[in-house]
Amino acid sequence: MRRKNLIINTFLLTFSTMSLGLLGMVFRIYLSNQIGSEGMGLYQLIMSINVFAWTIAISGIRVTLTRLIAEEIGKKSSKDKIIRLLRCGFIYTLFFSSISALSLYYGSHFISTVLIGDIRAQIPLQILSFSMPFIGISACFNGYFYGCRKVIKSITADFIENITMIVIVSVFITSFSTSNLEYTCSYITLGMTLGSIIACFCAYIMYMFEKKNPPAKGMRTSRKTIFTEVVSVALPIAGSAYVQTFLRSIEDILIPKALKSHGSSTATSLSIFGVIKGMALPLLNFPSIFLASFSTLIIPEIAQYNVLNRQKSVNFVISKVIKFTLIIALFSTGFFMAYSNELGQSLYHNAEVGIMLKILAPLIPFMYLDRIVDGSLNALDQQVYTLRYNLIDMTVRICIINLLIPLFGIEGFIMVLFISTTLNFSLSANRLLKVTKLDFSIFNWVIKPIVSIFTSTFVVKKLFYYLNIEHLVIEGLIVFTIYVILLFLLKCISKKDITWFVDAFKKDPKKSSWSELNLYKQI
Repeated sequence: MRRKNLIINTFLLTFSTMSLGLLGMVFRIYLSNQIGSEGMGLYQLIMSINVFAWTIAISGIRVTLTRLIAEEIGKKSSKDKIIRLLRCGFIYTLFFSSISALSLYYGSHFISTVLIGDIRAQIPLQILSFSMPFIGISACFNGYFYGCRKVIKSITADFIENITMIVIVSVFITSFSTSNLEYTCSYITLGMTLGSIIACFCAYIMYMFEKKNPPAKGMRTSRKTIFTEVVSVALPIAGSAYVQTFLRSIEDILIPKALKSHGSSTATSLSIFGVIKGMALPLLNFPSIFLASFSTLIIPEIAQYNVLNRQKSVNFVISKVIKFTLIIALFSTGFFMAYSNELGQSLYHNAEVGIMLKILAPLIPFMYLDRIVDGSLNALDQQVYTLRYNLIDMTVRICIINLLIPLFGIEGFIMVLFISTTLNFSLSANRLLKVTKLDFSIFNWVIKPIVSIFTSTFVVKKLFYYLNIEHLVIEGLIVFTIYVILLFLLKCISKKDITWFVDAFKKDPKKSSWSELNLYKQI
């Protein structure tokens, strides 16, 4: 039944993530057309600070509660233990979220003038500070829902938050002038804050309507012991997240300054930064919404198998997820390289975006896999290693930003992205291979998908060229269809995969024609 729950929850989470990702992508395109590349550059700088404050507020509690609650369910612990874990999570996150909120509010002037170098960021940062406690509490509820496999409740809260934010921001932008970037960014952050507050209350209401079981009789674990358990898991995860987000924030602050050192003006530096960070990279990451459900749901799945010492089951789940991640990532790489100019013009009306898409597309497999690998390591109690690798990545990235961008400008910016992304992924992937001893099939997982996407894009582009037809959506659908067909013909996607998928929905998984272990052996 565990596989059945994984597939069903993956369906639910994938559908919601796809919907929210599509809304977010459309909203970002809408913003870029309203405020331009300079506005997107300023907005991205504000969001970089916000993500760091958000990370401090959460401090690894969502992943921690997901894993610990999943482990307790796997050990058939009492409901009382799970509820006490959640309450300890509230105490933990309220401490860190209060620090985050106060630091962001009272430090907004320093951050905007000294770090960002633009006073227009001060009011938006102050508005965002009020959302931090609500974001922390929401993270606890989400960790609880995911750990208990109650995915639909977390999905509902996410939908409410995003839709509220988009509606409020759209009303403000259409009602008032967007010529003043300070006010425009304030509208956006106000919508985000209200969305976070409403989502937190909705998550609380859904939690209150759950059926509560009476506390189990017998020996009870002390609250101090439970809190210590929460902190011992959360702090290494939080440290890793701090390093990653601190790196991203420092990087986002340093890059415009480094571009200025190369000779660009403030407006030009923000524009270049906005094109790459605010337009090209979000578009390259958009297909990864298909993988977001896997990266979230494999944590409780792997954690339960790991605590029961079922190593082959752990390897089986990770192998399947990595295989499908590469299939999606290599399709995305080929499609963005083949249609980069068309995407840049049709979505952003900006030729520079198309150029950046083609240059950065080869990074997609590393970006997508890095999320899956980090999630797997956290589930396997390897969070200390992810912290170590992120520290290495941070040190290297800051050094090469200050070295390469002042010398080479935008070319140096691109070199930084390639060096850092591949370094971080290589370190994490090497650790995962040591821990799990996965069998990686480069021919089936890499070579065949590359041949398939190259063939499908080449055929479709030539066909539409000779027919003198231009329709990006139809071309994309045909390319994807041919790509999937070729994967079947080349046996990259096999009957075993389909059987595993179908068996997950049978009423009695024990009577399936393929056992979990047999499937693992035949990957």
